[in-house]
Amino acid sequence: MSKKKEKMTTEDLKQLVFEKNDAVQYQLKKGQVTIIRPQNHPIQNFFRKLHMRIPEKTYLDLDEYGSFVFKKINGRRNVYEIGQELAKKYQGADEYLYSRLLLYLQHIEVNEHLIKRIS
Repeated sequence: MSKKKEKMTTEDLKQLVFEKNDAVQYQLKKGQVTIIRPQNHPIQNFFRKLHMRIPEKTYLDLDEYGSFVFKKINGRRNVYEIGQELAKKYQGADEYLYSRLLLYLQHIEVNEHLIKRIS
């Protein structure tokens, strides 16, 4: 038997708060967020000594939506509030708004380690 995922309620969304990971370096340029990732693993440093071309930093440019959401994450604003601001800013963003927003937040938390859940 497959178990259906329960849809998150508005109250659940209001309880869900994220903050940026302190270790993440980023810069803003014309409203777009660029994540800066140092490439300083010991193996990378070793290969650099062997004159391999390994960049010291890599850059990840977030798109317009991703930048907007990332800038709104501050440790006080909950997911519901971020979603409301996203819907006001972008026409048509409200279709599947919270399911997409939660998927994006989960990705940048679990896979990218850009944010962390605080409540």
